[in-house]
Amino acid sequence: MAPRVDAIDGAIAAVVIAHVLIAPYTKIEETFPMQALHGALAHGLDIDAYDHHVFPCPVPRTSIASFALAMASAPWIAIARGALGTMTTGHVEQVVCRMTLGCAWVASHASLRRSISDVFGAMTSVFTGILALCEFHLLFYASRPLMNVFAMVLTMTGVGAWARATATRDSRLTFRAVRLVTVAAFLLRCDVLLLLGGMGLHMLATGLISVPRAVWVGGTCAALTIAASVLVDSWFYRYWVWPEFSGFYFSAVLNKSVEWGTSPWHWYFTVALPKSLLCAYPLAMASVFVERRARPLMFVGLFYVALISILEHKELRFIFPALPLFNVSAATVLARIWNGRSKPGAGRKFVTLAAFGMLCASAALVCVFTAASAVNYPGGVAFSRLHHDRTIAPVPGVVHIDVPAKMTGVSLFGEAPPGSGWTYAKKEELPIEAFESMDVDYLVNAYDYVPGYEAVHVVNGYGGLNLRAKSPLELIKTKPEIYIHRKKRVAEV
Repeated sequence: MAPRVDAIDGAIAAVVIAHVLIAPYTKIEETFPMQALHGALAHGLDIDAYDHHVFPCPVPRTSIASFALAMASAPWIAIARGALGTMTTGHVEQVVCRMTLGCAWVASHASLRRSISDVFGAMTSVFTGILALCEFHLLFYASRPLMNVFAMVLTMTGVGAWARATATRDSRLTFRAVRLVTVAAFLLRCDVLLLLGGMGLHMLATGLISVPRAVWVGGTCAALTIAASVLVDSWFYRYWVWPEFSGFYFSAVLNKSVEWGTSPWHWYFTVALPKSLLCAYPLAMASVFVERRARPLMFVGLFYVALISILEHKELRFIFPALPLFNVSAATVLARIWNGRSKPGAGRKFVTLAAFGMLCASAALVCVFTAASAVNYPGGVAFSRLHHDRTIAPVPGVVHIDVPAKMTGVSLFGEAPPGSGWTYAKKEELPIEAFESMDVDYLVNAYDYVPGYEAVHVVNGYGGLNLRAKSPLELIKTKPEIYIHRKKRVAEV
């Protein structure tokens, strides 16, 4: 049995926490979990005070994940309050919550690596961790309160249990894998059903589970999960709802997700997988020919990506459950290369050097992606400056926040507490001329000029790559993105 946590797990945890500190703010796709998380910490069971009643999301999502994260984070928030005292802010609470989620993700990934060590050997487990460190998106999103990330905390452990069950024929591990992935699918992300489907086909084909047993184990777990979701979320939303069915009906049946954009059918294979996996992508494809034991993993991963490609609206986070499968498969190839590195032959040395070069190139790209992400949340940065820089806002007042600011980092955690003198207006689609006649003291928006106001600060956002850069510090271009405006009468106070 492999050790529960090793140095590579520690390195992964350090990178996840570093991403939290480098880019602490959240974006629009994280809005609902952040709303519910803030409500749970600020209002407890007083559901009427939660923000989602005023600003509902287009598709309901379960509140259970946010409640669970709030409870797990509460002790650490209490410690932060004790250590920082009056310096503790909503921003600190947001960072603590994200770190808590990130640690849960790292623990699940460590569980997967332990299972992989038992099945494929220690070196495959080591390279699974190294590949994760040489990729950007998995570790960057590991702490972000997305339903896709919450689901991964269950699916990675479930995939590990399935891999061990395949090697040991242990029915208890088979049932554990089914239960974990079923809960993730019916509670958190309905698209995880595709992962469950691929795993289920393999289990049935190899005799790991029979049809009656699969129906009983999976069906019972699904029924209990649905019942829990309906009871809790109907109370939370104040109407009868099973959120994941609503999401499935909205996206797969009504196909309304296309309102957020469409991509060609091959986008996941030609853009998302290369971008997220980097050097692991070609290595994973090679594993089908190099390592027979990796073929079930690749079958399930490709099965998942192929079926989800049917939906026209595509986002990289939708394929998160499949990425660890590709990484493990790629790691089996690297383990083969490593174990054979000392054997005679120029070809082996060349392959070893090529693999090392691919890992180094991927690590360099991670540094570039990280630098870009650091300047990709101008709304959150502007909102924080507004509250903490007296030269920008000499006195508290009414603040209007527009959609671009909310999409790039503004959240409830950045708002000042009641009684501070700050109040917030969030009405959307207002013409620029409307603000002059409104009783609003400050604006955080994407306009460089607003009649009746003066622009007192601008926050730059990501503006692309400077391919002619002479040093790494010049590689990331920025451009004016979010402005803070102050009403002219406020400047006279």
